[in-house]
Amino acid sequence: MACGEIDRAADPACDRALASLPATLSSVVLDMQQVPFMDVTGLHFLCGLHQHTTRHRTRLHTRGWQAQPRYVLDSALHLDLQGADLNTVVRAALDRH
Repeated sequence: MACGEIDRAADPACDRALASLPATLSSVVLDMQQVPFMDVTGLHFLCGLHQHTTRHRTRLHTRGWQAQPRYVLDSALHLDLQGADLNTVVRAALDRH
């Protein structure tokens, strides 16, 4: 379970979490109930998590999105970034396929 704010200060912890994920998992659940705030660091973490789970054919589930992090995800859907799969990642996180 993620806990606290996911902002620039949380970047090292996010990197450690991604680096510690084994390749043999059948699924990953990201529970966001205890995350009241998220900035672009959270989007980067989510992209890294999505890349890891896609590469290892692991199912990624998310749940418990609070209002502000959900707003960041919804806002990210309006970005048009060339060469990025951000919309795919955000839609998957929000279970919008």
